[in-house]
Amino acid sequence: MIIRRALSEVLHGAMVPDLLNAAGQIRRRAYAPYSKYMVGAAILTSSGEIYTGCNVESADYDGTHAEEAALAYMVGDGIRSPVMLAVLGGLEGNAGAVVMPCGKCRQKLWEFSSLSGYDLDVVVWDGKEGVVPQLIKLSELLPESFGPADIGVNLEKYRR
Repeated sequence: MIIRRALSEVLHGAMVPDLLNAAGQIRRRAYAPYSKYMVGAAILTSSGEIYTGCNVESADYDGTHAEEAALAYMVGDGIRSPVMLAVLGGLEGNAGAVVMPCGKCRQKLWEFSSLSGYDLDVVVWDGKEGVVPQLIKLSELLPESFGPADIGVNLEKYRR
C-alpha cells in the first residue's frame, strides 16, 4: 500500500490516522504461531509513501520483527528516508494497541534516521477514543545512540 502526502502534512500529524490504519491492516497478516503476539508496523517516508511490515516467527525463535520487515520493504523499493513510524501489537484475536519498537528495531531505525537526517517521529497512543495520538522522537527512545559515525562510516553515498 502506498499513500502519498506532502511532508508539511506529515509534520502536522495529518498522516497519523493513515499510519495507524496501515499498521493495523498489515498486523492481521502476521505469522506468530509461537508467541501469538501479532505486530504490524507502518513507516512513512519523506516522499509521503507508507511501507508496512508484520512479524514473522519461526520454530528457531529467530523471527523477523514488523519494523524490520517494513524497513526491508522500504529499502527494497530504493527508499532510505523514514520520517514517522507506527507500530500496533497484541495477542492474536485481540485488537492491537500502539507498542514501542524493541531495542534492536530502534537501532535499525536509527541507522535510517541517520541516513535521512531526520529524527524519526514515533506514534504514541493508547487507543482510546477522543485521545489525540502523540509523536515522540526516536532520539528520545534511544538516547546516547550508537551509530555509523561511531565506527567512522560516512553514509553520504548511501542517501537516496
